[in-house]
Amino acid sequence: MLVNPTFPADALERLRGQRLVALEQAKAQPNAIAGRVYPRVLYGASHPFGQPITETTVKAITRDDVVAFHKAFFQPGRAVVTVVGDVSAAAVKTTIEHALAAWPKGGEKPAFTYPSLPPPSSMTIYLVDKPGAAQSTFAIGNPGPPRSTPDYYSLQVMNTILGGMFQSRLNANIREEKGYSYGVNSGFAYGKGPGAFRAGGDIVSAKSDAALVEFMKELRGIGGSRPVTDDELSMAKDSLIQRLPAQFASVQGINGAITTLWTQTLPADYYQQYGAKIGAVTKEDVVRVAKQYIDLDHLAIVIVGDRASIEAPLKATGIAPIVVTDIEGNRSGS
Repeated sequence: MLVNPTFPADALERLRGQRLVALEQAKAQPNAIAGRVYPRVLYGASHPFGQPITETTVKAITRDDVVAFHKAFFQPGRAVVTVVGDVSAAAVKTTIEHALAAWPKGGEKPAFTYPSLPPPSSMTIYLVDKPGAAQSTFAIGNPGPPRSTPDYYSLQVMNTILGGMFQSRLNANIREEKGYSYGVNSGFAYGKGPGAFRAGGDIVSAKSDAALVEFMKELRGIGGSRPVTDDELSMAKDSLIQRLPAQFASVQGINGAITTLWTQTLPADYYQQYGAKIGAVTKEDVVRVAKQYIDLDHLAIVIVGDRASIEAPLKATGIAPIVVTDIEGNRSGS
């Protein structure tokens, strides 16, 4: 595949068919719909992150496109091989050099810079109609920082308190206390570019308006209106640090951890320093990054649900104006 791929036409057509079937099935899945609309309204149609895979683009891909992509991006000068197992470095090096000896060198690495983000819109509810839905799927947030942000550790602790563990504020409120959901959460999609912050989950349809009020309450609270307690800070840190060893419980996990160091340009001692970095986060850090990275004035609120029953109650909250979109995030005329 690396050295001399053939990309047979029948394989391309088989994969095309599978992808088209998956796209068609996704039209009936509220979480999949929210997953398409949310980045579209966050980043806009002209930004790479706002361009989902569509039936039109899948149908348009040719074998020549695939060959050209492979030639441009699969190059030995850009490749890193990670191997974990009962093997010696010398043996692995010999095997790989022999196996890839005929791999032709490619041209220059294609240039790419992330386009600037569009100016943020004022807070808006984007409502996608799913007639008869028993639940409403929520996705609330804004563009976030890249993985390289120096605030990464503070953000990890803040988000764990907000929605990153079962005992988080969002889940304790909306699931445990109010009973509006089987589970809600939040997180940052870190990467090389500006990955999204998202809070959300599936909400009982009749409680969509009340749940939105509680989401906003907790998003405001983590930014200072409800101070973080010592117990919350300690629990979040313990949760993050105690999760780390699980990444190294299998050879696949170890391989993935090593690969992350390279793909995210992390220091070689990242995992050794992780606990100390998390431990150094203060309550003041938590409030600071919440205020900086959760933009309460410009949140995108995507809700996929039964418009006939939830639109009026959502409007009555007065939280934000409502824009109705189709399942691709395009504004509807009605």
